[in-house]
Amino acid sequence: MNHPAAPNLTVNDLAVGDDLPVMPKNATRAQLFLYSAASFNPHRIHYDRDYAQFEGHQDILVHGPLQGAWLTQYLTDWCGPKGRLTGVTWQNRASALPETDLEFRGKVTAVDSATGDVELEVWEQTADGQVLMPGTAKVRLPLG
Repeated sequence: MNHPAAPNLTVNDLAVGDDLPVMPKNATRAQLFLYSAASFNPHRIHYDRDYAQFEGHQDILVHGPLQGAWLTQYLTDWCGPKGRLTGVTWQNRASALPETDLEFRGKVTAVDSATGDVELEVWEQTADGQVLMPGTAKVRLPLG
């Protein structure tokens, strides 16, 4: 079952194998330049295409920490204001490029209806299904 983000989501609404809704993202070049400035990241691979290509990349790259921030946004939006993100891990395994459709996805892997704890497999992928960033997460949802 696909569960949309809901302010009233409870642990009893879920079962192992349920899919989370997809959250799309697409970073613009301007957004990446501004993120570099805001995060004090001077590495030119994030805003200078010629330099990124000099280093062997096909284009500038989306920052790993920005992708991690998107992942936590995905999770907190999904579990709603009454849920809590209690743990998250991820690995950046492939490069995300600007102006490319990206999708954040998840699947329920464990549910504890006594505590409200839910374990998730989460990932970021390209629109064609290439996984860029696999991870796991734990949330605590209200008891139903």
